[in-house]
Amino acid sequence: MRILLISYYFPPAGGAAVMRWLRFIRYLSLKGHRVTVLCSSGGDYPYTDESLLQKIPEDLPVIRAKAPKMSRFWKLIAHKKEGLPHGSLDTKEMGWLARLMVFIRLNFILPDLRVFWNASAYRAALKELKSKPYDAVISTGPPHSSHLIGLKFKKKYPRLQWFTDFRDPWADIHYLQLKPPLSFIRYLHRSMEKRVLQKADNNFIISHAIAAALPEAPKTVIYNGFDPDDFASIEYQESLTLRIKYIGQITAGQDALQILHLCKYIPQKLELSFIGTRLSESEIQAFKAELGSSFRHLPFMPHQEALNEAVNSDCLILLINEYSGSKGMLTTKLFEYLASRTPILLIGDTASEAAEVIRECAAGTCFAAHELKQAAEWVAELPSGYRTSGNIGAYSVAKQIDKLIRTMESKNSY
Repeated sequence: MRILLISYYFPPAGGAAVMRWLRFIRYLSLKGHRVTVLCSSGGDYPYTDESLLQKIPEDLPVIRAKAPKMSRFWKLIAHKKEGLPHGSLDTKEMGWLARLMVFIRLNFILPDLRVFWNASAYRAALKELKSKPYDAVISTGPPHSSHLIGLKFKKKYPRLQWFTDFRDPWADIHYLQLKPPLSFIRYLHRSMEKRVLQKADNNFIISHAIAAALPEAPKTVIYNGFDPDDFASIEYQESLTLRIKYIGQITAGQDALQILHLCKYIPQKLELSFIGTRLSESEIQAFKAELGSSFRHLPFMPHQEALNEAVNSDCLILLINEYSGSKGMLTTKLFEYLASRTPILLIGDTASEAAEVIRECAAGTCFAAHELKQAAEWVAELPSGYRTSGNIGAYSVAKQIDKLIRTMESKNSY
């Protein structure tokens, strides 16, 4: 099968948004399927990770369509060194001009800021589709504006199979719930979401809860999964210090200070690390005041180094966002945590799908945000050097790819 994948994020872009399809492509290629990637060039990425370029199969065709660099305008307006906000539209610490720009972004730029890449991406994809026969197009989001490219091709080539890939909800994505646009704009989001889902031949969704919440349409749940090969060369090194780590970004609806309160209840010597996490200055000062040199705030690091940090931990923290759609949050991070065999502490919705996975795999435990004292007792009682040993095989990338291929091959080829 020949597949054209439309993904705004692809190496050298780094972070969680890249890993799902970087892993999937490798396994699709091993099973004889030919994938071509259409991605952005010079886009706005939360991180860059040049090391991920080495994980791209050598024979993988990659088409890079120029994307406008919106972060330049943001830095000028917001007077911030960092680029565009990713996963949050919180305006509490912004000036009036930046708040105005966020309002315009929420209510006048639909479905998201990456929509300005669509024209360039469509031209590049059209040229590719005319040059050789394809069996399917897959559009992955966020950014969900990428699905509008797939929708346009479905109109032009009705017999071409088109599959969407939802790594997050669309109209109910966490930052739109916590920072809602005008009612009419929410209606437009829902209308676009419904049209995309119902026009696609099938829709790959990362969790059952998100799939259930989306409009009625053909859907197949495909987890992010983990690749055991990523961990083959990493060895656990025991430490006399209790190493507690949070790896990745803090997004809207997550409270980093919950981890500080947790640590206050732990009696033994500990080291708390945030890795690749953007914290506010007030949060950093709070952690330093309480933990001193036992607090590590490390910048974003290459993916393999981050996995090494995960393995060489004694407890990994998973925060579930506090909003109505949190039950379906199944991040890339969760599956990498599983594969690390480090005990996982989930803080948040104990009835969430992530909590169910952790319990099913005997990979850790789950506490609500108001149960931090009990959570700390659990962490403090972890045996030194404890590694989890539950059956996690159902969540491997290989299993997810088998399901994805079965779904795609059930359709007639173009």
